[in-house]
Amino acid sequence: MDALLAPLAAAHGSDAEATLGDLLTTHAAPLIRRIVVRRLGYANSDVDDVCSQVVLQLMLRLRQGVRDGDLTAIEAFDRYIAASAHHGCDHYLRRKYPLRWQLRNRLRYVLEHDSDWSVWRATDETWLCGPVGWQARPLAVTPAASDLAGVAPQRVRELLLRIFQLSDGPLELAGVVEVAATAWGVPLHRDEDGKAIEAVPDLRTPIDVDMALRERAARVWSEIRELPVRQRQALLLNLKDEGLSLFLATGTASLRGVADALEMPVETLAALWNDLPLSDIEVAIRMGCTRQQVINLRMSARKRLSNRMAG
Repeated sequence: MDALLAPLAAAHGSDAEATLGDLLTTHAAPLIRRIVVRRLGYANSDVDDVCSQVVLQLMLRLRQGVRDGDLTAIEAFDRYIAASAHHGCDHYLRRKYPLRWQLRNRLRYVLEHDSDWSVWRATDETWLCGPVGWQARPLAVTPAASDLAGVAPQRVRELLLRIFQLSDGPLELAGVVEVAATAWGVPLHRDEDGKAIEAVPDLRTPIDVDMALRERAARVWSEIRELPVRQRQALLLNLKDEGLSLFLATGTASLRGVADALEMPVETLAALWNDLPLSDIEVAIRMGCTRQQVINLRMSARKRLSNRMAG
C-alpha cells in the first residue's frame, strides 16, 4: 500500500472520514489543481468546477475502498490521483469542445491502429504519442500549425507524419490535437447555425437527471452481470468515457464488484485501474485469445446489451 493511504486504511468511523478529508485537502487537491490548470490553462474559468468534480469522484472511490478494504491495492497514490485528474479534464473537454474531442478520437484511432505509431502514458499519466520505439526519447516541442499548411483535413496519417518529422521526439497527445485543430480550422463548438462558439452547459447535473443516470447505470450494470464472462471481460477492460468510474461514482458497483464481474482479484484490478481502458491487444493477451476474438466478443456484448436495454 502507498504510505499515504496507510492511516486511512487503519482508521474507522468518524476518524476515517476526518483522515480522508485531510488527505484530500492537503495532498490530493493541490496535485489535481496543478494537472487541471496545466491541461485547461490558468485563465479557464471552469478550473475550480473541474477540480471539485475530480476531488468528489476521488472521495467516493476512496470511501468505497475503505468500506471494501481495497486500499492496499493502490501502490502509487500520486499516479492514481493524476489519472483521476486527467480523466476529469477529458470528461470536461469532451462536453465543452465536442468537435475537438472528435478530432482527438480520429487522431488517436490512427495512432493506435497503425503499426508504425504508438500511444502511451508518461509517469505523470499524461498521454504521449509518437513512432514506435520513441518511448525512451525526451519529450519534444509541438511544431507550429503554420508548418502543417497544405495537409488536407482528411489525411490524418500525412498530418501525423509531418508532425513527428518536425518534432523528432514524442509529443503530448493534447498538443498534437491542438496543433491539428489550428491547422485544419476545427472550431471549439458549433451552434445551430454552424458558427464557432464557446458556450458550455453547466457542469453540475440537475437532481432529476442525476437520479435517472443512477437508475440507468444500475440497469446497465445488471445486464452486464448477465453477460458471459468473456464478453464481460472484453467489454469492461476496454470501456471508454469513464464508464467504470461512472458505475463506482453512482454507487452502482464497488471496485470489488467490478473485479468479481471480471473474475479477477480486486488487487489485480486496482493495479490495472490507471491503465484502463486497455487496448484490444492488451485485452487479448490477458484473455489468451486473438485481437479479433476480443473485438467479436465486445461486439456481441454490446449487441446483447442494446437489445436488452431497448426491451
